[in-house]
Amino acid sequence: MHKIAIQLSGQIRYWHKSYNDWVEFKSSLQERGFDVDLHICGWEDEYTKELEYDIFTTSNLIPINKDIVIENSKSDGNWSRNQQPLSLLPYSYLQYWGGRFRRLYQKQNNVDYDFIILTRPDVYNLRQGRGEAKQLSLSWEEFSKSFFTIFTDGIENRLGGETKSITRVCSDLLVMGTEESINLFCNGFLHCYLQKSQSFYAGHHNLPGYICMKTNLHSRRYPNTFHPQRRKKIYEEAK
Repeated sequence: MHKIAIQLSGQIRYWHKSYNDWVEFKSSLQERGFDVDLHICGWEDEYTKELEYDIFTTSNLIPINKDIVIENSKSDGNWSRNQQPLSLLPYSYLQYWGGRFRRLYQKQNNVDYDFIILTRPDVYNLRQGRGEAKQLSLSWEEFSKSFFTIFTDGIENRLGGETKSITRVCSDLLVMGTEESINLFCNGFLHCYLQKSQSFYAGHHNLPGYICMKTNLHSRRYPNTFHPQRRKKIYEEAK
């Protein structure tokens, strides 16, 4: 049986919807014969401390570092960055810590993963992820043997911004790869945000590309079957 991990890192939102999304996706993968562990790492606040995480193998909440994030003007608990231009620094920070907690669990329990899906807590798949589970099963040989490679929706070189400089664009909702590849990717925070020159813009939709550049990871496009969706504000939390 192939063992995979789903590692969720980022702001935990709309949990009354998202919790069931992950229950259903895990079930869809298990129906295809996968042994699945769920890991989650998010910010600790009054909202997240009261949530249920019983379906997760590990769940960790990181105290909010106000050098990295501040609460927005609407005061609705939606934390965002206060540093420019490092717009994905908080997201990358949680990927880093989520990867550390997952590896600690693996070391303590002698667990190895054949494949890891790295995404956000507020992402869901259409039709309970049955299409994604089927594609993962059908493409298993390609996925599981692509070492030092991450799968995204495709990294493209484009001209962007006022300076028309070249940027490496792709979606930041979903990254997949072998355990070695995702471990390197989660350490991208160290390579991208702790460098002193700040000579590049690691923002929305280009962070994966820059991590690949910094870590020498290859990138490949995942099949069109994968359609990660992000829950929006129309799903307001039940009061």
